[in-house]
Amino acid sequence: MSNITIPGISNRQGMDTSKMIEDLMKLERRPVERLEREVETFELQQQTWRELGRNLSDLRDAARRLYGFENPFRNRLGEASDPSVLSVSASRQAREGREEITVLQTAGRDRFASASIDRNYRVAPGTYQFSLGDTTRSFRFGGGSLNDFADQVNRRVSDVVRVSIVPETRSTRILVFEGQGEGAEARLSFGEAAEELVHDIGLFAPPRSEESVFLLEGHPLRLEPGHEERISLGKRFTLEPGMVLQYEARTEELPREEWTPPPTPPGAEFPPPGGVTLGGITLRNESDRIPLPRPEPPEPPREVKNNQALTIIGDGDERDLPPLPEGQQYQTVTIPAERLPAAAQEFRFANQNTHRALEIKNIRIYDPNLRDGAVAANAIETARDARILYSGVEITRPSNEIDDLIPGVTLSLRRPSPQPVEITVSPDRESAKDSIINFVGYYNQVIRDINIYTRSDPSIIDQIDYFTPDEQEQMQKRLGLFQGDSALNQLRTRLQTIMMDAYGGADDALRLLAEIGISSNASGRGGIDTSRMRGYLEINEATLDQALERNYTAVGRLFGRDTSGDLSADTGVAVSLEQFVTPYVRIGGVVAGRSSSLDTRISQAESRIDRYNSRLEDTEQRLRREFGRMEGALEQLEEQSRSLDNLPGIGRGQGN
Repeated sequence: MSNITIPGISNRQGMDTSKMIEDLMKLERRPVERLEREVETFELQQQTWRELGRNLSDLRDAARRLYGFENPFRNRLGEASDPSVLSVSASRQAREGREEITVLQTAGRDRFASASIDRNYRVAPGTYQFSLGDTTRSFRFGGGSLNDFADQVNRRVSDVVRVSIVPETRSTRILVFEGQGEGAEARLSFGEAAEELVHDIGLFAPPRSEESVFLLEGHPLRLEPGHEERISLGKRFTLEPGMVLQYEARTEELPREEWTPPPTPPGAEFPPPGGVTLGGITLRNESDRIPLPRPEPPEPPREVKNNQALTIIGDGDERDLPPLPEGQQYQTVTIPAERLPAAAQEFRFANQNTHRALEIKNIRIYDPNLRDGAVAANAIETARDARILYSGVEITRPSNEIDDLIPGVTLSLRRPSPQPVEITVSPDRESAKDSIINFVGYYNQVIRDINIYTRSDPSIIDQIDYFTPDEQEQMQKRLGLFQGDSALNQLRTRLQTIMMDAYGGADDALRLLAEIGISSNASGRGGIDTSRMRGYLEINEATLDQALERNYTAVGRLFGRDTSGDLSADTGVAVSLEQFVTPYVRIGGVVAGRSSSLDTRISQAESRIDRYNSRLEDTEQRLRREFGRMEGALEQLEEQSRSLDNLPGIGRGQGN
């Protein structure tokens, strides 16, 4: 029996059923692996479409910004010849042009410093009241150190006044009170315990002069054309340093009556030449007249516009004051004592206009630093209006930010200067240039992406030198991902056509982007450059700058213009591109449709994968059961073989 063998039993120890099942399952899983690769491809395609959609949206928005309501061609730039005196900002409503402004005085706020105070000075308890113009605030203070008092002021009445402490020396301090508003009306005053405190710490001192002049208070003096009045002060008044002359004035335009010229006088005439009659025959004298000049009709009276109407007189010194402001509303004029005579006795008010009435009221000569019978001892700054000279008229405003003088222009006054500052409002060419460059950049980005997605040439990526290593790796995965996709090829072709088309008519100064330095060979380099053949655009900045300088309006019209009169741009490079791209990126558009379609394909593939995996689990279980039964049968055969070997005589027979 020893020569009897059962196939597969003698070498069973070499069998690996797990390996056999694993190899069989690898064959079964191949369809699943193929579907998983499809899902990865679909997900990459979906991600790519979404990125392309975002880039197309950026391109559409960049195009819209070139012709929409907020297009940069309406932006205006304000510039000042001396920015240290004033700065200018211009809105889109500002008109282009030049003006001259002389800053006579900047607006200020009250800032008063105390005398030196001992660092251990204790502020008495009480009710501290502070006023800024018509606004009054007060608080109850229980007494304490300078720091305690300053903290309470800054916390409880900071909308009116703020207090800071300056360490003058190791043992002394100075308190600085600062009003929180600008302009002559924002004067800081003190009441109740605050009044006692500021006098105690030397914030105020006796006035240099207790006298002031107040004339025509509430009762305007009106002068009709050609009239003159004298306004007497009643005595000689000395103008101390720091004083100002202030008055309110306005101008009223009078109706103009139609002028009827008087009849022209007949002028000189010769008498008849005469003659003689004799025997019924009359002989007349020969006329020896010469042509006499005919009188000319009288000319209409000349119209005079001259608001130089007010003169201050004192000690024989006459000073013409600035022209009265024009306008129906009263305007305040403030003139420092430095521009006036040393003394004043009267004003001469003369109206030289022919069709204007002039009014003046509330003439005051006073010290603006005077506060309730005292003057700030250490005034760092005082509340005052800004004063500027514009078109020969002195203008006052309570703030250094003036936005109601020139429409659309805001003036920010920095410091006074005797020299006029020229302000210029011009197109913001740099803003327009930046928008054009951004537009071309987004266009090139879209063309770059489409080239990579629809072509398999690696040099497309190699020629893009601004990619980071990560970006280059990501683009390598997308190279040729949509090769042969007609929608993307048509998109690229149409975009290139829009950028190369001519817009407008023969009368337009600019019709092509190439005329402003934008083309596939804007640099003018010779030779073959494959990047130009891929549809990318270049910008010749010198040509673009020149076009913006010489034909600014025409450049704007090249990107978008209204030809129908409905105030909406309907033709131009940017208009055409925005209208073409919008269907791709809107909700339910081409990009959304492609992404949704890929969603469906991904879902379908994943469902198939789930079904395959379910079947594979069943198959694997079945194989394990079958191999288990086979192993059991083999074990029985082996057992039977061992039993036969152990039968008496069988083993010996084999040995014989």
